[in-house]
Amino acid sequence: MRLFLKLEKYMKISEIEGIKINCNEVTIDLTIYNPTSSKLYPYIIVNKQTTINCLKPSPLHGRSIIVDFNRTQNRFTITKGNGLTYFPYGFITTEELDGHAWGLLRIEEAKRDYLGCSYVNDLGLLTNKMEALFTLKEQTLLTSNNYKIISPAILQYSVISPYRIADIPYLSKDTVHLYLNSWNDFFKTDIPEKHCIAASVLLNNLKIMHANDVLHNAIHPQNISLALELLDFELSRTPVTPYNNEIDERNYKSLLKREVIQTLEIVSHIAFFCEEKLNNKLLRQIMNRCGFEKFLYSS
Repeated sequence: MRLFLKLEKYMKISEIEGIKINCNEVTIDLTIYNPTSSKLYPYIIVNKQTTINCLKPSPLHGRSIIVDFNRTQNRFTITKGNGLTYFPYGFITTEELDGHAWGLLRIEEAKRDYLGCSYVNDLGLLTNKMEALFTLKEQTLLTSNNYKIISPAILQYSVISPYRIADIPYLSKDTVHLYLNSWNDFFKTDIPEKHCIAASVLLNNLKIMHANDVLHNAIHPQNISLALELLDFELSRTPVTPYNNEIDERNYKSLLKREVIQTLEIVSHIAFFCEEKLNNKLLRQIMNRCGFEKFLYSS
């Protein structure tokens, strides 16, 4: 698919919307995945001035940051697991986490995210493109009353848009419309209403994923980008990342239906922002085309 129009003209890492985050570069301990030898960004968020300046697009990006923009490919590089973007310390734990930490990406979750997303991307759906997974040398973690040592995992991927649907209230209308106005060309459709374009793309995604035994398990406005990329697969179930729990693996299909309703919630977000009245007739046609007409009725 063609890249979004005009992005190269408007987007530079130093100019895009977001809050500057200071980072330190630390030593990589182990590279787990990096199939195309992508440049790696082993950054940790710190509460001091540094020469490495990254960005967070909104307060909703708690442990992920924008680290680079590739002008040749018009794609942003994101890293996840760098520590909290809204707290004086990179990582902190509270009693209920039992040794885990806010801002930390656990290696098991990172592997599921990487492999699950790669599987869905191979189905031809629009997702973030995984570049690497690596761990860092030991870091100091502030706990409730002392310190401990951790080895953070960093997930690195690229996206067309670093912004999510949930970021819309924090962005200028110019930035949001830069993406929304590209949808007709990008998705090769003449549908006039933006919310119906989103419904067509996202419900078709679900149709393909469900036919291939994929449960995303986290469909909400924070996991859909303004380019309609589906993000964040760390809770997902795919044939390459089945659930370890026998009960969850046996029952995951019972959760598929709710993803249709969750997708319609995202469609409603877009309609509200664009001041569009929901086109129920067209939405019903899209639902029917994707095989979800039955979900409009009680089971």
